Amino acid sequence: MDQSTLVEDQIADGRRFVERFAADGNLVHAAFWVKTAEEGMWYLYVATDVVERDGPAAAYRAVHASLRKLSDSWVASSEIKVVSPGNPIVKDILAIMARHPGRLATRYGSKTLGSMTVEQVYIYPSHVFTFTQANPMTTEDVGREIIRLMNRGPNILQPSRVTLKDGTTFNGVPLSFQYDSQNAVIVSFIADGEAASRVVRLGELASII
Repeated sequence: MDQSTLVEDQIADGRRFVERFAADGNLVHAAFWVKTAEEGMWYLYVATDVVERDGPAAAYRAVHASLRKLSDSWVASSEIKVVSPGNPIVKDILAIMARHPGRLATRYGSKTLGSMTVEQVYIYPSHVFTFTQANPMTTEDVGREIIRLMNRGPNILQPSRVTLKDGTTFNGVPLSFQYDSQNAVIVSFIADGEAASRVVRLGELASII
């Protein structure tokens, strides 16, 4: 793969990895792609406490363990760099995230991070790697469970408990997958007590049980 260009599949699979890595119990403070001016290649940086607590070798073992759970990923282990939250690069990224809070990724052009000059930066929003539940589900986990529920048959309409990443919940039966105007996957539910179908972005779902 040409590492000089960050393609949408890399962005999507980078998100899948970061989400999986965090769901596997590894605390993540920031996750971002960086194209360095010196090398001209994209790398996925993951700031995690594992580096300081257990050492870099253990952190990379955790990376490989999470990657093995993903199928057909566009992200290779050689493209992932695990760093301490105290790294100067991470401190600058966290400052950017604090200035631009929200649920959308942040892109930057030429910039200095720590002492490193970079050509481009892509920062994942914090909700990608922040979980409030004891046994978190990744977006991929949620999608698979929704497909399983939809395949139960037309006569099985037992509602599931759906939890959103903002902490709200509802009981509902998944009906269909669609795409919205921004090409994001959305899910339609028959929700208890609601006359109209409830439509939720797949990425906003924390769990369905």
